[in-house]
Amino acid sequence: MNDGGGCIDTDKGMAEIVKQIEALSMLAVKAGIVEGAGEVDGVPIAQYAAYNEYGVPGPPYSENGGGLWFIPPRPFIRGWLNNEREKIKATQERLFKQVSEGKISADAAIKRLGQYAQDGIKRYIRNGNFTPNATKTIQRKGSSRPLIDIGTMRKNVRYEVVKGGQ
Repeated sequence: MNDGGGCIDTDKGMAEIVKQIEALSMLAVKAGIVEGAGEVDGVPIAQYAAYNEYGVPGPPYSENGGGLWFIPPRPFIRGWLNNEREKIKATQERLFKQVSEGKISADAAIKRLGQYAQDGIKRYIRNGNFTPNATKTIQRKGSSRPLIDIGTMRKNVRYEVVKGGQ
């Protein structure tokens, strides 16, 4: 574009790249069991997931205050985050680089990051090293695999894009 003074502005898409980087800075991803995911046997899936992520203490079993876990902690979200921290960081950096080079939009980048988190958490539920199921649970489920019964919780792992830095 000629500004009348003989200069030509050849931005070559830089304004759009800056716009996309600014848009990306206002986006975040939440991944896990989202509110309103439904219920199983009258218990919200999000609540059931929290029981498994953090555990539910059981009654004390000794005089010195020790206790059993009614549901032992099986941190499927925190476990994935902790075990994959470097890969998550590398994925974020790769996606940012693609945005800054004008190869993808902020919206595409954040959705790819969300899908990466969703898939990673589901994979961790399937393959993670968790406290084994109790004998009663194995008898009821017919499986010793923690966190997987009928697959409802794993199927309800989702991501959502959050706008405005919330």
